[in-house]
Amino acid sequence: MKKIITIITFVVLFAFAIITINQPDTQTYAKQNHEYAHKTAGLKQVHVDNIIQAAETNEITHEEIVKLTDTFMDLLVQEIDDHYKVVRFDTKEELLNAFEPYVVKDAVKPYIDYYYEEKEDGLYIVPTETPPWFEKDEDYEKESKDNKVIITQSNENELYGAYTIEIEFKKIDDTWKIANISHE
Repeated sequence: MKKIITIITFVVLFAFAIITINQPDTQTYAKQNHEYAHKTAGLKQVHVDNIIQAAETNEITHEEIVKLTDTFMDLLVQEIDDHYKVVRFDTKEELLNAFEPYVVKDAVKPYIDYYYEEKEDGLYIVPTETPPWFEKDEDYEKESKDNKVIITQSNENELYGAYTIEIEFKKIDDTWKIANISHE
């Protein structure tokens, strides 16, 4: 009986020792979390610093470029019914006005004229593919002049093959807008 109690005691102590060895000590764990918190706070601070620097130097940030180009495409591709009739707008003018906070009218009007048809009973989308567009995860060149920035990006896809898009952003009343778009 004494041998069994000794063996059980030994097994329990051995198991406890293994569990204790595999557990990180509290100080190491706290230090790792502290270091991680500083790294992420540093990344957030760098992001905030980039936005502040961009505002001070009259530069547009990547985030602003993505927001404007995504918004452009979201507005261009309107919700439609089974007959291609636009749900939210009845005229090209109404749709054109929806772009106003993000895009200069002269830059979007050719797209609306190409992709939409106005009929007596409302606005209809012409069933076709969307234009070759800015890819937010791909590299691009950025050139700044006065109160405008021009980005140029070369992409390739199955539908259009190789293409280059150039988008001009202009600061109007302290707000960045898409001012011109060209494709090659």
